Amino acid sequence: MRRHIQHLKRAGILTRRKFLALAASVNLAFFVVIALNALSFPNTFIGNTNLGLKTRERIRTDVNAIYGSPIELTINDQTYNLTWEHLGIYLDPDAFVREVFLPNRSRSPATMVTFMSQLFLPRLIQPPLIFSQEFDEYIDKLDAAGKESTDIVYVDQEQKLATLIIPKQRYVVDRASLQSLLIARFGDTDTPIVVPLREASSELANTVTTTNSRLLAAYGSPLTVIVGMGGTNHFLTLSPEDLKRYTTTRLANGSQDASFDINNDTFLPDVTTALSAYQIAFNPQTAAGRIGSSITNALTTRYQGGVADSVKVGIDSGPNTDGDVAEKYIEVDISQQKLFTFKNGELIKTYRVSTGKDYPTPTGTFTILNKTGLGFSTIYNVWLPYWMGFKFSEELGAYFGIHELPYYYSGTNKIQRPQGFIGAPNTGGCVALDVGDAKEVYQFADIGTTVVIYE
Repeated sequence: MRRHIQHLKRAGILTRRKFLALAASVNLAFFVVIALNALSFPNTFIGNTNLGLKTRERIRTDVNAIYGSPIELTINDQTYNLTWEHLGIYLDPDAFVREVFLPNRSRSPATMVTFMSQLFLPRLIQPPLIFSQEFDEYIDKLDAAGKESTDIVYVDQEQKLATLIIPKQRYVVDRASLQSLLIARFGDTDTPIVVPLREASSELANTVTTTNSRLLAAYGSPLTVIVGMGGTNHFLTLSPEDLKRYTTTRLANGSQDASFDINNDTFLPDVTTALSAYQIAFNPQTAAGRIGSSITNALTTRYQGGVADSVKVGIDSGPNTDGDVAEKYIEVDISQQKLFTFKNGELIKTYRVSTGKDYPTPTGTFTILNKTGLGFSTIYNVWLPYWMGFKFSEELGAYFGIHELPYYYSGTNKIQRPQGFIGAPNTGGCVALDVGDAKEVYQFADIGTTVVIYE
């Protein structure tokens, strides 16, 4: 290069003044190239902090100082001084320095153009912040505080529809907006950061919609009650309006679980009047209780998606079922203190029984689990002839069963419960039969035979 310059001078093309200017330009360019590799470009900002014309180590020091300094967050007019790490937000200083010096690695003349442009147009760096699971957990806590009031699901007992009540307006943090704001304000500590909030949606809104759909299914069609009285079936048809008037609907708040109760103030007199027209003797309380239970069971079936257009209820000396429960089964009616045996759709025989007094006889559908000609109760210390167990009680640590009147020994004397016990609740929860009757039922039933017990 020197030979080229000397040649230009001898040729008169390069004067001394021009030579000095050229040399200065070459030296300036050399200095700028070195500076561009060692220093950041001018007017490089993070927030309102200028990181221009600084070394990598100085920038690393400055950004660590920013990261370690507290920030102010304002939430609903309350201000909190927190650190980035306390919020679960982390910074990679090496990645940040690489981002600052990214223009330095461009090829000339692009590097020089960028350098010169930043003398007039500042460059804003977005910090490579890492929002960890701790950040999400912190926001969850803020959201929980913003949703302190509990939504209430109210059921209109006339229309039988659920309504959502939100006690007061509630807000939760707009996470995406807050993250963008924290990134943009990193390095700017002059003013607090106002946490962006949005209206909290109710978690029960969808639940109420589904619940109302199911309530409409429960109350949307008539229900026919087939009442067995005096060996004859009588029919009561309840309209949707009747069903709404006779029942109360309750919901477990926060869920779709519904329960239905009979309003006896309106139901008892109406059903008594309707049944009295048949001129057959009956107990109004028993009749209303059994019919009401069947109605609420039908509403529950409908609410759960099943079909229940009619229900059959026996309220006098007859059974509740028509022999269609199983090929062979036993029915017990606690209200009548009676036991019925069915086979091949036909009623075989009716027996008087005694059910639970000390402890209620369980209701529902069961099966015979075990049989023995002579059982023993360790609770009452009595012998139980023709024992058939149908349910084990975890609470009592014992089985409920069907058996003959129990007996015990006093010395050499056998003492049996009196036959007067039969026909009224007198047992510890089992179903007791009279002497002779228990043997017949024992011989009728097998392990696995269905037992249906009505209250």
